[in-house]
Amino acid sequence: MNTFSDNEKVRLLKKLIEKSKSVTVENSSDINFKSWKNLVERTFIKVFGNESPEFIHFCKLRFSAYTPIMIGPSYTDYTQEHLRTFRESFTMLNSSIEQYIEELEEQVVDSPMEVLDSQDKPLSKVFISHASADSDLVEEVIEILETIGLESNQIFCTSFEGYGIDLGANFLDKIKEELSADSLVIFILSENFYKSPVCLCEMGATWVLAKEHIPMIIPPLDYSDIKGVIPLSQGLKINETMKLNSLKDKIENDFYLSNTLSSSTWERKRDRIVARIEKQL
Repeated sequence: MNTFSDNEKVRLLKKLIEKSKSVTVENSSDINFKSWKNLVERTFIKVFGNESPEFIHFCKLRFSAYTPIMIGPSYTDYTQEHLRTFRESFTMLNSSIEQYIEELEEQVVDSPMEVLDSQDKPLSKVFISHASADSDLVEEVIEILETIGLESNQIFCTSFEGYGIDLGANFLDKIKEELSADSLVIFILSENFYKSPVCLCEMGATWVLAKEHIPMIIPPLDYSDIKGVIPLSQGLKINETMKLNSLKDKIENDFYLSNTLSSSTWERKRDRIVARIEKQL
């Protein structure tokens, strides 16, 4: 049974409508369509449940894969029946999502006393806990976060001007303030991290405040090196492309990002950053 409020359900479903605009190729094997369809499936399970009429209706839709037929040297046509099936299913799914949104919004209007809980509030900032000796790699992490869609004022990182502590500000007070805010903490775990008293203090403060956190590991450090300290299921290596995709999904959801990159654009930018990271490693 899901615990999302109607407001949160509406937000998640509106994100599907927005993301559907990235589907510009009427082909079930298109990477943008696949990404969107997978997002629809995950969202429906979260919002309605995998035994709901909404999810069952979604599963019955057929987006037929079809093969291009080359006519002449430069003209491509498609099997009309497959194209018609794709268009009908795509249109029907979008129409259904819009109908679900309308029904939920009516419920919100009918229940004006609904109070948003902590799950309905977007996070405000990413706090990057790192050793200053790893600043070159941390700069690439900032690049990843900004590529995902975060603004510079949503990232707190003490190593770089514009992301950290203003001149004249109290260092420890500012860190305490940022950790106490609605923030997601990313630990950049390295051999340098464990040698830094400030980093270990930030980790301790995160445990005390029960802040949501993600460990990001810098090789040659491995998952086995942090076993028993941070749950392995939450972590990723700084150069793991597939897990960076999961990080992107989480940031988009937790910060309510709407103006996000298409899958193909994100993957191109992601791979370029990872290539720079691997050179440094």
